Amino acid sequence: MRNHTLKGLCLAALVLSGIGWGAGRWYAKRTDIDMRQRLLRRVVSIARTFRPERVKELSFTDADVGTPSFEYIRQQMIAFSQYLPQRGIYSMAMRDGTLVFGPENYRQDDPMASPSGTVYERPSPADMAIFTTGEPVTIGPTTDEYGTFVSALAPVLDPDTGQVLMAVGMDIVANDWLAATARAGRNAMGAAMATGLVVLGGATGILRWRRRLIA
Repeated sequence: MRNHTLKGLCLAALVLSGIGWGAGRWYAKRTDIDMRQRLLRRVVSIARTFRPERVKELSFTDADVGTPSFEYIRQQMIAFSQYLPQRGIYSMAMRDGTLVFGPENYRQDDPMASPSGTVYERPSPADMAIFTTGEPVTIGPTTDEYGTFVSALAPVLDPDTGQVLMAVGMDIVANDWLAATARAGRNAMGAAMATGLVVLGGATGILRWRRRLIA
């Protein structure tokens, strides 16, 4: 009898471990998808606030600094950043096959700052592709000259031609992103295993009660 009980407990432990692992893996993946969708919605909402006629006035060089359109867009980004968990909001444009940065909310002394006209040295294929597809996108984790990030990009389109005038971007440090998804997975694993233990304990109690009745 004891051998059967021990085998049953071992089997139950294996089953619970499998359920917990599967639940944790699924929920971590679900959390990753939800976070990407949330980040993308934010950047799309922000991109829609920038008036194309103002963006057209930008050259995406250092000559933009101090001009009304540049400062207006920059101040919009700063205002949005006060209410969002993301640290940075930035912009990019395509010039002769190269991506260059434009207005952003970073201070000049911030290590992440890229003065207007700065060339993006290590863009991902998705960074480049948005200027062809015109579709919002999440990227990453990818590594560039600034670090490793999960990013979201949304276009500002010319209403007459459909051309992408500017891409608006937001980043989350990859370590923070991975920590959040891992934490969600661990919580789901713990919850699944705790529920399984409760069910197993209840089933064991019922079996013992029935045995006592039979005896």
